[in-house]
Amino acid sequence: MPESDPTIDRTSHLDQVRQALDDGDLDRARDQLDRAERQARQLKDYSISWIADCLSFIAEELGEEAVERALRRFGERQLAPTEDAPDLWSVPAEVRAKVVSRAMLANFGSVEVEEDDDKITLRFRCGSGGWLIDEGAYDGDDALVTLSERGPRTFDRDRLPVYCAHCSVNNEMQAVEWRGSLSTVEHPPTAPGEACVHEVYKNRAAVPDPAYRRIGVTPPDR
Repeated sequence: MPESDPTIDRTSHLDQVRQALDDGDLDRARDQLDRAERQARQLKDYSISWIADCLSFIAEELGEEAVERALRRFGERQLAPTEDAPDLWSVPAEVRAKVVSRAMLANFGSVEVEEDDDKITLRFRCGSGGWLIDEGAYDGDDALVTLSERGPRTFDRDRLPVYCAHCSVNNEMQAVEWRGSLSTVEHPPTAPGEACVHEVYKNRAAVPDPAYRRIGVTPPDR
């Protein structure tokens, strides 16, 4: 029976960071933290590429409408609010913006924040859909699918990268179906280097009518 390889990690890098800190070894803690970050980035990139490639396959084999159906099923199974879920409008915009920011920053993005009387605007260097665009994943012989059937799932655009369709389908179309109104309006990037913009509105009446119309919804009564 071969001897075990002493170089194989037997605990996670974060556990090793904690142990190094307990031991007072800051250099080892920094090294393990760097390793943990590299590993997390690699797993993030792998998972996002996997999702985007699967959605592309669905579009190529079954058509763009099937992409929406697949995303809708995910939303219904994983994202639909439960009976005890709070009304989003009872949660301050600052809190909702913080939740959005944390999710985006977890993908190794960055954010700039602006605020006016109606909304908080978050401009992200997106670490998921934006990362795919920046990396040229929608270009070349093995390009991911770009949706081109203009309608609600493309935010009424002529073109939308397939990964970004979860923003229209799950985050906006289904949000209105479940809750009756939008609280966040999203503008995915259209070219490398562009920001992904999220507008978090402070009250229901401030959400502009075009935000509803672009996802095929009649604006609600104010």
